[in-house]
Amino acid sequence: MILTRLHQCALILLAATGNALAQDRPAPELLAHQPLRLALHALATEHPTRIQLLSVGTSRAGRQIDALRFTGSEPVGAEPALLVVANLEGPQVYTSALALDLARRFAADEGELPTLLANTTVYIIPRANPDGAQARFEKPLMERLATGAGVDNDRDGRSGEDSPSDVNGDGLLSQMRVLDPAGTWIEDPLDPRAMTLADTQRGELGRYKLLVEGRDSDGDGEVGEDPLLDARMDQNFPQEWPEHTPSAGLFPTDEPEARALAEFVLHHRDIGLVLVVGAQDNLAEAPSTVSEGAAKGKRIPPPGMLETDAKLLASLARQLEEAGVEAKPGDKSRAGTFQSWCEAQRGLPTVSLQLWETPSAEQEAKTEDSNDAQKTPDEEQEQPTTEEASAAPSKKDKPDRKPSETVKALAWIDRSGEASRFVPWTSFDHPELGPLEIGGLAPYALVEPPLEELPGLAVQLSQALPILAAALPRATISSFTARDLGNQLFELKAAVSNNALLPLRSAAALRARTPRPLRLHLTLPAGASVLAGEPIQSVDNLTGSGGREELRWLVRCTDPTTITLRAQADHVGQTSAQPELIQ
Repeated sequence: MILTRLHQCALILLAATGNALAQDRPAPELLAHQPLRLALHALATEHPTRIQLLSVGTSRAGRQIDALRFTGSEPVGAEPALLVVANLEGPQVYTSALALDLARRFAADEGELPTLLANTTVYIIPRANPDGAQARFEKPLMERLATGAGVDNDRDGRSGEDSPSDVNGDGLLSQMRVLDPAGTWIEDPLDPRAMTLADTQRGELGRYKLLVEGRDSDGDGEVGEDPLLDARMDQNFPQEWPEHTPSAGLFPTDEPEARALAEFVLHHRDIGLVLVVGAQDNLAEAPSTVSEGAAKGKRIPPPGMLETDAKLLASLARQLEEAGVEAKPGDKSRAGTFQSWCEAQRGLPTVSLQLWETPSAEQEAKTEDSNDAQKTPDEEQEQPTTEEASAAPSKKDKPDRKPSETVKALAWIDRSGEASRFVPWTSFDHPELGPLEIGGLAPYALVEPPLEELPGLAVQLSQALPILAAALPRATISSFTARDLGNQLFELKAAVSNNALLPLRSAAALRARTPRPLRLHLTLPAGASVLAGEPIQSVDNLTGSGGREELRWLVRCTDPTTITLRAQADHVGQTSAQPELIQ
């Protein structure tokens, strides 16, 4: 019933807009659950022959997880597929906007994307974590990482009785700082709005306790220590599952979103490469690696990306950088992540791409240098005012203190005019703790780019797709000949090659024995027979950039040109050829 109503709404939307979507694509925007679903349904309704709406599953709170499948003229399964997943982590809502924009670009046949679909299927899951994302559109505003099973964090026999809460009613879940002789925090000398741990090596004494905003509802002296939800779907996958941590969940894929995503990958065997857009990164900085011959340790297999696969990933990273895709350093954790499961247990090359972070001091310096190069002589001669000069911290005042990440973020907030990203510290009389201050960085201050930057990030994502699609392994029958030996005997020779960057099966795939190897099937006309060689053979692997395998058969037949050789693997598609008769 819900699906039917969504289709009706999508049709109404299309009737009002006509083909405006393709001709005047909307700018990327942050959408709540239902508006996002409507947008996906509208795309599938307008382009039914090449865009299909698929159901991935349902979240713990009952929200539908949707996917779009983009295909060319070939039937599904005939070509390798690329899977794009966004918004795995709840707060990364902006990545859903980028994924939806990418889908709209495919629908509008922009740039190289139509060419890509000629030999590649693309799946896009714009919002893998709808429950976590929905917190972006609710009050009080908070970053929701956990969406699943809760545990008794404080071991008092009750679970979820002391969740963080908006005690001052400003609609934001921020921080509280409490003056306390036992506190370990101080106002940062570089910026008193920021809090930093007291450095005893400098003779600093802690003055504050820093707490999440909330109440001490159970009277145990702790604030907000027992949230209602603990499990994170992005840490609930089997590979390196972080057992005994609240965020891991009760068991691998206990969270419905994690199970749905895993089953989607298992059921769509044409997927040959996975791109995850979010908080994780394995492009800007090389991931931790382990050699193929590493000794077995406590974990089997040993944690880390296999070195051979890491080298191929580095090649992909260089190509993406040359194309203008600016990957940012991000989370490196592999414990229980979707990415590590795809790579290690499904043998799928997996790219983690973080497209935005709060600009670092180095990035700001590069920007300033670029701006200086464009200044006029009059602008170069301008000097700061006396007030500006006196306000700037001098090396004499603070000789060797490095700015913390919070100080860097505040400096960027000041320069960019994003004042709403910081909540000024304000006095408040707490029901249990007494006088304190509430403030600090606002929710999403460090994870969400300014809206005006979304179009540029969307362009980068669209530039990444053709490169990743070109890297997908593809089996090609590069030659297939039949030589007449007389007396209706023919020698068949075939060569199968892979000219793409990635091998037919990665080192992790060979270790996990998945996906399945390339299968070669020789089909003969009636009355013909194979005298030597197997009519069905498998090729375990073809290395990238020219990997090649040669095969031979001896057959008896009257017309060898009616013989067909078919090469097929789930994740590389299929191809076929008839032999060329030679003397």
